[in-house]
Amino acid sequence: MRNLLALLLVCFSLCGCVMMLVGAGAAGGYAVGRDYIQGEMEKSFDSVYASALQSVESLGIIESKYNNSSVGKINAKVETSSLQIIVERLTRHAVRLRVKSRKNLLPNLDLAHKVYSRILEEAR
Repeated sequence: MRNLLALLLVCFSLCGCVMMLVGAGAAGGYAVGRDYIQGEMEKSFDSVYASALQSVESLGIIESKYNNSSVGKINAKVETSSLQIIVERLTRHAVRLRVKSRKNLLPNLDLAHKVYSRILEEAR
């Protein structure tokens, strides 16, 4: 038990951002960082990016968006929080979705989780 505690303390002290893995497997798991939620899923890049655009448009104002064949980025303002969504193509049928949210320079994980979940529900 002491060895496990010592290992955890060393790991947390070496990295600047504490990340926690939640869930299991590629389809249902996601990682929670200090101000973001990230997960990898077996869905098409186009459907996840389109779902992200649709979700953000219904919640707030899109400030900028960028999309090419392997990366899509969306910056938006939702209520008083800034929101950044990044969709990365990993393989032909798998993507990584990262939703980052900050409110007054502080993390807003509630909004990040809400948007992340909404994107997953709408993506086919």
